[in-house]
Amino acid sequence: MNSELPPRFAPLPVRLSPCLGESTNSYIRRLARANHLQPSFLHCYLCGPPQWFGRPLLEHLATTAGHSPEALEQALVDANSLGGTNRPRRRLPRRNPFAWRQDLAHRIAQEALKGTQIRTLAKRHNLRCWDVRLALEVPRLTTAETSQLTDPITGELADLVEGMIGRKLNGRQIWTELMDHHDYLVTYDSIRHYIRYTRPLSRPKGSGPGSVL
Repeated sequence: MNSELPPRFAPLPVRLSPCLGESTNSYIRRLARANHLQPSFLHCYLCGPPQWFGRPLLEHLATTAGHSPEALEQALVDANSLGGTNRPRRRLPRRNPFAWRQDLAHRIAQEALKGTQIRTLAKRHNLRCWDVRLALEVPRLTTAETSQLTDPITGELADLVEGMIGRKLNGRQIWTELMDHHDYLVTYDSIRHYIRYTRPLSRPKGSGPGSVL
């Protein structure tokens, strides 16, 4: 009798290929809905305790999606910020070549999301393939290295979050509702940062950071 437990992660019935330049959150959301799952459930399942709202291991996401880690790393714009075993840190240039051409980097990212391949983009914009890959990561670049930055919560998204705070939802509940029922892709850290530091000074009394996290 085989007493071994089955592996925790197994490929989902419906497989989806990631779009070039897509974010991890976007891919998890599409993968979940294709398999009739709540996106927040799949995200937390992939992360596991204690970091339910963090970032999944690349290997776990790859196994569940039915693709190789290498395939996801080539496509997902923030794959190098995911955890993993024995994954070398991606080397980046000291200077960001798109520092003064953010519009070009944004245009390349939009074309990549439509399915345009890296070689085609490089030829179209007279760039090296490496430069195209770097353009897909520009929104995540800091002065020294690539890391996950907090996405700003402004405009309509801020109004939406304020409405949830008014309904007495805490940070985790806000993240879950945004993940499952809205088209905004916001990290839990971004929500916490907004509640703690960047909410308007005119917020109602009794809605301080400690009451909703």
